[in-house]
Parts: sequence; C-alpha cells; structure tokens
Amino acid sequence: MVAGDVLKHLRILHGKTQKEIAEWCNVTTRYIGMVESMRQIPSDEVYHGWLNCVYGIGKPLPKEPRYNTKKAREEKANKPIEKSR
Repeated sequence: MVAGDVLKHLRILHGKTQKEIAEWCNVTTRYIGMVESMRQIPSDEVYHGWLNCVYGIGKPLPKEPRYNTKKAREEKANKPIEKSR
C-alpha cells in the first residue's frame, strides 16, 4: 500500500479532485484530506476504490453504510430480513 502523499500525487496527476475521490469511495472529503496528510490509513476497500477512481476503472463503491461504525451496525441489526421468492 502506498502512502497518503503518493495517493495525493496520483490524484492530482490524473486531474481528480478530493470530492471526486470521496464520492467514488463513499467517504467524506475530510477523510480524503486526512489520508493524504497521512493522519488516517484507508481500508483496503477505500484504497482500491481510490486507485480505481484515479485510473478510471471499475465501479464506485456502494452507497450503503459502512459497518465499522456503531450506528451502521445498529441500523443493519434493526433492518428487517427480506425473504427471497
């Protein structure tokens, strides 16, 4: 995994904004800034999403909530189970 400053360099080199990366990876622009300043380490999912966005390959990450937060886990636990037909 490359460091945040390298991810920033790749983003700028390919003409992407922090907002574009954030929307593709389903994170905030603040989080992107924290990764680029090396105050956060992205998950593997976000890291690969970032590279896919920069290089214009693959699909954006789903807009469903992340389950590493307490609120998201609670929402998932309270969601009714859909029956398949």
